Amino acid sequence: MRLCLCICTCERPAGLAQLLTAIDRQRLGSLADAALRILVVDNGRSDAAIPVVEAYRAEGRFPITYVREPVRGLAAVRNRSLDAAATLGADWIALIDDDEVPDPDWLRSLLDTARRAGVAACVGPVVPLFERVPPAWAVAGGFFAKTLPVRDGLVADGYTANALLDLRVVRALGLSFDMRFNTLGGEDTFFFRALLLAGHRIAWAPDAIVYDSIPAHRMRVRWLLARWYRSGSVEAYLGRLRPETVSGRLTNAARGLARLGGGLARLAIAGLSLRPATLIGGFYTLCRGAGLLAAVLGLSYREYHPSRHQ
Repeated sequence: MRLCLCICTCERPAGLAQLLTAIDRQRLGSLADAALRILVVDNGRSDAAIPVVEAYRAEGRFPITYVREPVRGLAAVRNRSLDAAATLGADWIALIDDDEVPDPDWLRSLLDTARRAGVAACVGPVVPLFERVPPAWAVAGGFFAKTLPVRDGLVADGYTANALLDLRVVRALGLSFDMRFNTLGGEDTFFFRALLLAGHRIAWAPDAIVYDSIPAHRMRVRWLLARWYRSGSVEAYLGRLRPETVSGRLTNAARGLARLGGGLARLAIAGLSLRPATLIGGFYTLCRGAGLLAAVLGLSYREYHPSRHQ
């Protein structure tokens, strides 16, 4: 098999260098080094990533390919990853970002799980790695970890922060990341949902661990509330009806109002606990309801707009 390990990068040369160092420490098991190629897809405006890639090309363990995607946004850079990996002749593509560092057994665990389960996709947990000592509520609430409910080794969702995809299946289905979510976020949610609707399964690899760097500016309640609000806007697209139609808007308005009501009730109960993490978590449903209603009005929080610093 041929595997392409794709790194999406944007103006984080230090993070990219750290990630490449971690990739060189991977224990691949039965996968030969010659079967793995690194693909760096640069979505930045500067050439900051190029010296890092050239330094790795001179001394690194695996062959590396660099491409630039000039259209800024998550869906654009993810789609370029799929296209470039296919051009390189990959059968499978592993996805990770430049602010993450994988465990040494990450790739092997993803591959072993996918092969054993016979699935077209596999995802693993993402563990937060705080750049400074985090507030107590951030740790107690588990707000920055990525994990999914698992049933019989399978999950009903996915994300690109730690994923393995059978590229042959993706190309046969004609799947791509929806450009409607290019600056909104949630393009991975919609992508994996399309894969499930096509009849394929997503396996959970509990030992395929990736560590996500959490900068200080994200360790704030305000950032979390904005993220949850944005999730509600994405949710508007995941219903049975198209969100721009009258029936779709009415349905999403009802869903949003229901979430607002449920969120207020949850917040009232959380307030009785006197625990900051519980109180902050009480805003989750409320914010998602507000995001749904905002989508009905044609408003959204473009978290990944090029004008924003991530």
